[in-house]
Amino acid sequence: MTIMTMTLDKQGAPLYRQIADAIAQKVQLQELMPGTKLPTHRALADALSVTVGTVTRAYAEAERRGIVEARVGAGTYITQSDKPLWTFAAPERPGVLSFGYNVPPAINRADLFSEALQQLAAHPNELNNLMLYQPPSGIVRHREILASWLAGHQVIASPERLLFCSGAQNAMQLCLLTLCRAGDTILADKLTYPGLMSLARQLQLTVKPVEMDDEGITPASLKSACQQYQPRLVYLTPTLQNPTTAIMGTERRKEIIALCQKAQITIVEDDVNGLLPRKRPEPMVNLAPDSVIYIGGLAKTLAPGLRLGFLHLPDRFYPHFVNALQNYSWMISPLLTAMASILLENGAANQVLETIRCEMEARWQLVTELLGTETLRYHPNGFHGWLTLPDGWALSEFLVAAKEQGLEVKSSELFIPPGYAAPPAVRLAVSAPPTRDTLQQGCRQLAALLANPPLTEFSL
Repeated sequence: MTIMTMTLDKQGAPLYRQIADAIAQKVQLQELMPGTKLPTHRALADALSVTVGTVTRAYAEAERRGIVEARVGAGTYITQSDKPLWTFAAPERPGVLSFGYNVPPAINRADLFSEALQQLAAHPNELNNLMLYQPPSGIVRHREILASWLAGHQVIASPERLLFCSGAQNAMQLCLLTLCRAGDTILADKLTYPGLMSLARQLQLTVKPVEMDDEGITPASLKSACQQYQPRLVYLTPTLQNPTTAIMGTERRKEIIALCQKAQITIVEDDVNGLLPRKRPEPMVNLAPDSVIYIGGLAKTLAPGLRLGFLHLPDRFYPHFVNALQNYSWMISPLLTAMASILLENGAANQVLETIRCEMEARWQLVTELLGTETLRYHPNGFHGWLTLPDGWALSEFLVAAKEQGLEVKSSELFIPPGYAAPPAVRLAVSAPPTRDTLQQGCRQLAALLANPPLTEFSL
């Protein structure tokens, strides 16, 4: 193959860019035809006497330009020439290897979604009906399918209490808009989801942190905070807590529920990561459906682009949330809920979830081999890990050094309310790198950085 014999100028432009340019030129000269499979990263690296990381960056650059496409589990191919008009490329971020956002790993969903679209297209009358306005509570059959799918994952949900939203973030927004007023206080884990704090700031709400241990929020600290702040809500992520990955045990969940019931405080259970573990404690909504608002979504387990989340609500709240949804967006697209319902009902959603779990298990095996587990907390099916920095590294110095090396991580400062001390730790989203090769490259850089803290006057 001609790509194996390209000539590189070691003194010229960055090697990865030269490789990408050469691929582009060979496509233009029709030496590489659409659909041609390119060599593996290792094979091309050996042929050109460059590192695997260089080839990884070259292929990523070529993919950004739309010249090649990576197919998970199949390799890298020259892009077909009949690209649709809606194709877009990710924004260029040269030299950045991201461990930033908690996104699902890159997997192939195209075949499963294509089948679902074909099923929709096969029923034109029903498809036309999906183009019409629907009640804000959504289509009953879609809620029934969602409830059935959740039951298969040990979440007890009633269709009459379910409400679709535009993602889990929108579900959280509806909670705060419907149940809180400016000046109210919300309690949350000491380290918590930044999206909650952002919404709270916009709505002039105060988030107060509650002390945590290895299971998450502690009953004694929660009781004290409830007495001190008289909160409107308690926001919790009891399964795969963001960012610490803590999983709250069943007895702790029961203690927290009993405490909040006694204080007449509603719990918001964010379970957006909750279906990722193969085994987990029973969700809080199962234990107290009249005291818990359950937030779920399909972004982590099926596809972020669907932008579908959902709420399971106590009966007394349901009509108020329906009114709020109608006021802010009238309804959730019935076309999207129909698409999701097909994928939930035909087994495709479970297939995607299992693929994600297996991919994350493989990624964590790679990560722990390179970084170890002494200061890294993680779950083998989760997207992120919580890395406590070794002695010698101050958080601010580490963040600067990581950025200089093109490593994007999330500082603990993002997960704690303003005015509170941040621990020397960072969140690593090992699901974010597009390939395992890229992940391996980033982990090697990270391991080298962690092992070489800056010299201080005490270490000279």
